[in-house]
Amino acid sequence: SGSRIYELDGKLPRDMKEFHDISACPPAYLPEETQDVNVLLKVLVKAERCAVRGYTHICNLTAGKDHRTYDLSLSILHEEIEHESWFSEFLGEGPSGHFLRRGATSPFVSKFLR
Repeated sequence: SGSRIYELDGKLPRDMKEFHDISACPPAYLPEETQDVNVLLKVLVKAERCAVRGYTHICNLTAGKDHRTYDLSLSILHEEIEHESWFSEFLGEGPSGHFLRRGATSPFVSKFLR
């Protein structure tokens, strides 16, 4: 989260374009033809898979070294994996049963939102 960045004496860019440009993932663009839901879902799956790779990398860098950042990154990674599985399931790529979460609160990152 942003507060963890500040705890580590880092800072977030004020310009959202600059913030995105330092992201590990390329921009996700919606297709010109938005009538085909599968095309849109493929864009979303690709974006989620990039996020999964990014947070996996952060977890690998911080495992056993920075427990708080690792815990936060792992929680976000779990969220991203869940998102990827939702979109993948819609595309017929994965097994069914991923839509079982109840309520609006994430079981993964809610502890960081208190």
